[in-house]
Amino acid sequence: MKLKASAATQRKVAQAVAVASLAFLVTACAQATRETFDLTTQTGVLRSVALRGGPAVFVDVPAALAPTSSDRIVVRAGDDSVAVLPGVQWSDPMPLLFQRRLIEALQQCGLSASSNFGGQTQVQTDVRRFEIDIARNLAVIEISVQLVDSGSGRAKAARIFVEEAPAQEHIGSPAARALSDAAARVALRIGQWTRARL
Repeated sequence: MKLKASAATQRKVAQAVAVASLAFLVTACAQATRETFDLTTQTGVLRSVALRGGPAVFVDVPAALAPTSSDRIVVRAGDDSVAVLPGVQWSDPMPLLFQRRLIEALQQCGLSASSNFGGQTQVQTDVRRFEIDIARNLAVIEISVQLVDSGSGRAKAARIFVEEAPAQEHIGSPAARALSDAAARVALRIGQWTRARL
């Protein structure tokens, strides 16, 4: 025999469902308000380099520490403390975005670059800074790069690249654009340096 729930029990269940639904909607709305940005490519800069066939290189996902390794835009204050910009995010975790931009730059520099393992050379990168420096009004990117022989694991060459771009506004679109500009330039420099050593 099926027992019918009391009116009080039905009210409690309905209230619990309503509270859960409201909590879900609040969470969804809070997430939806975040502006999302990508690292745009300065194709005009890259087209100045002749595209041609060249050595195959494997570009691994860059190493990075939190919060730089996340999908948030990082800012650094004058006291060297770091935080993230509220209400904005990258379309993917930053290392994945930079990996794609670096592959594009390497290809434009004449290398057969990809994220699929292969080729005699690995391009290993460590993102040390990828942030807006609020005190200096600059987008700052610092990348440590190492070219490694895939067969022996021996390092062929290494260098640290630093690129900066003006960032007068420390909010969403202007901050993302400043970091995109700096990322495009540093990726191109890494591509040219790599091409010259292979």
